[in-house]
Amino acid sequence: MEALDLRAEELAAAVGARPFLLLALLLTGTVGVLLGLVAVARLSERHARALWVRAVRAYRAAAEHPVTQRYPWVARVLHELSAAEYLVIHLGLGLALTVAALVFVALANAVSGGASIVQVDLALARALHTSSSSAGVAALRAFTHLGSGWALTVLAIVVAAVLLKRRQRVLAVGWLIALAGGGLLNWTLKALFARPRPLFDEPLAVARGWSFPSGHSMGTFVTFGMLSYLALLFLPTLRARLAFAAFALGWTVAMGFSRMYLGVHYLSDVLAGFAAGSVWLAVCISGIEVARRRPGRVDGRPLQG
Repeated sequence: MEALDLRAEELAAAVGARPFLLLALLLTGTVGVLLGLVAVARLSERHARALWVRAVRAYRAAAEHPVTQRYPWVARVLHELSAAEYLVIHLGLGLALTVAALVFVALANAVSGGASIVQVDLALARALHTSSSSAGVAALRAFTHLGSGWALTVLAIVVAAVLLKRRQRVLAVGWLIALAGGGLLNWTLKALFARPRPLFDEPLAVARGWSFPSGHSMGTFVTFGMLSYLALLFLPTLRARLAFAAFALGWTVAMGFSRMYLGVHYLSDVLAGFAAGSVWLAVCISGIEVARRRPGRVDGRPLQG
């Protein structure tokens, strides 16, 4: 185990000595995840029709079961959602929420318990600091400001105004709750874990507050995750939706990388920010979808007039 930990630290140091190789690896992994999701979606579309029919029947049976009828609010929610909507949206989001929550808990336990990831964090942080360049620092200092609280607040106001202009009140309220709630959740988690930030004799950047999880990473993940959700609703073609999703994932990964490069967060802080952001994003989108399909709405859109 000690030999494995040592190899992990050496690998972290080697990758940190080539910072933009690390960024390329992160982006490659992100694109791989996106392509994997597309492949799964296509395979499911081609081969899962029989399973889908059975799942829809099971859902309808559950909605009409006498036990369900004893709880009017449960029966009402089930009947307000079609089987397809429930299975795709809520089971999918529930799976994402569960996986992300498990990842966050694992990272939190590892960091709190002083597991080997802490040494990997330190080795990677030192290597990134040593290999930094003045041009890289200047570029990422400018870029990282786009993930700050004030920048995301401005974006939140602009998007909310556009949604209200289009009479999408539920989406506007959900959008604002997602961003504001994500910020509050991040502040709470930071206070709960109270992990100090990386320390260097000559820091490249200075940030206040606790380190775990990364606020920039979590805030950007929630913001661009919500933007991808809106793109899924409003962009007309699958190609446009996938292009925006790829851009959103790339932007989010680059934001997390900037926090590590500038030495204000560890790798585990950034990963925990993404995981916590995934949990909150799944909750928000699921809630918005339920609200959009309440009585008095057609196909998830407000009735006109």
